[in-house]
Amino acid sequence: MKKIENISFKKEYNKKENIILLLKGKKKSLPTQYLYDDIGSKLFEEICETEEYYLTRTEHKILNSNASDIIKISSAEELFEFGSGSSKKTKTLILSALKKNNHLTYFSFDISSKALTMSHDELSKISENLNVRLLKGDFNSDITRIKTNKKKRLYLFLGSTLGNFNDKVAINFLQNISNLMNKQDSFLLGVDKVKDENIINLAYNDKKGITKKFNENILNVINKEYKLNFNKNNFLHNAIYNSEKSQIEMYLESTVLQSIKLPNNEYLNIKKGEKILTEISRKFSDETLKRLFNKSDLHVAQSYTDTKKYFSLYLLKTKKYL
Repeated sequence: MKKIENISFKKEYNKKENIILLLKGKKKSLPTQYLYDDIGSKLFEEICETEEYYLTRTEHKILNSNASDIIKISSAEELFEFGSGSSKKTKTLILSALKKNNHLTYFSFDISSKALTMSHDELSKISENLNVRLLKGDFNSDITRIKTNKKKRLYLFLGSTLGNFNDKVAINFLQNISNLMNKQDSFLLGVDKVKDENIINLAYNDKKGITKKFNENILNVINKEYKLNFNKNNFLHNAIYNSEKSQIEMYLESTVLQSIKLPNNEYLNIKKGEKILTEISRKFSDETLKRLFNKSDLHVAQSYTDTKKYFSLYLLKTKKYL
């Protein structure tokens, strides 16, 4: 197994205090990043294979149809993917890039060691001319620690992971990408679009219950990390579409009155019916994306979508050299 390079920076803020504040707040929540431990990352890969989860399938089709054009326009000499997961859908871009380059480096950047291992296993046998580098870190807090070079780099942020961010975090992330980019670099962004809310709701409430297990797993992670006493059997998976905000909101809803011991040894009472937000998944309109790109110093070089316009890929360039 190839070595994982840990580039994460030790956070100075008190994570325990942050958890306490989030759980004691009027609108309770948990940091979404805790969904994606090694078990969560594996469950998410299973979600991507479900009948209802159209996002991965649709994005994959768009990539398969347009990979050659994306590599041609970007002139990519190396690829760098944020939140890579298993890198399955990236394979088609890598194969196209290898046709243009004698040697290619692909950087897989993820918070989960399990995801990085899956990425290596998926890609390591593609070609002896492919160098896979595994970087462990948080793509929000560790992005400034990424090293650049003179090669034409194509940054990738696929799967509509941008939808997990509110406006402030999304703009900050996109601006950091723009700041990272050299004049010759490109950035391929995958986003889920606004559509019939029934289709969206089904995608986060699959018949096999894998999304339910994925959501509940955050309690196991929090319990282990902070020595808490959440019982997943006392919560229901609840994912609903908020049409006003154009986003799925994924909650764990308490089925009983329960008392949770916090990291500071206080006890927090959670009422029956009270909800804890674990993730948002925004669905984007063209107008919203235009605003986000403008505020992040990015401009669209090319865009790609499917026949139903469920999902879009945007090939972006930084404005700072215009």
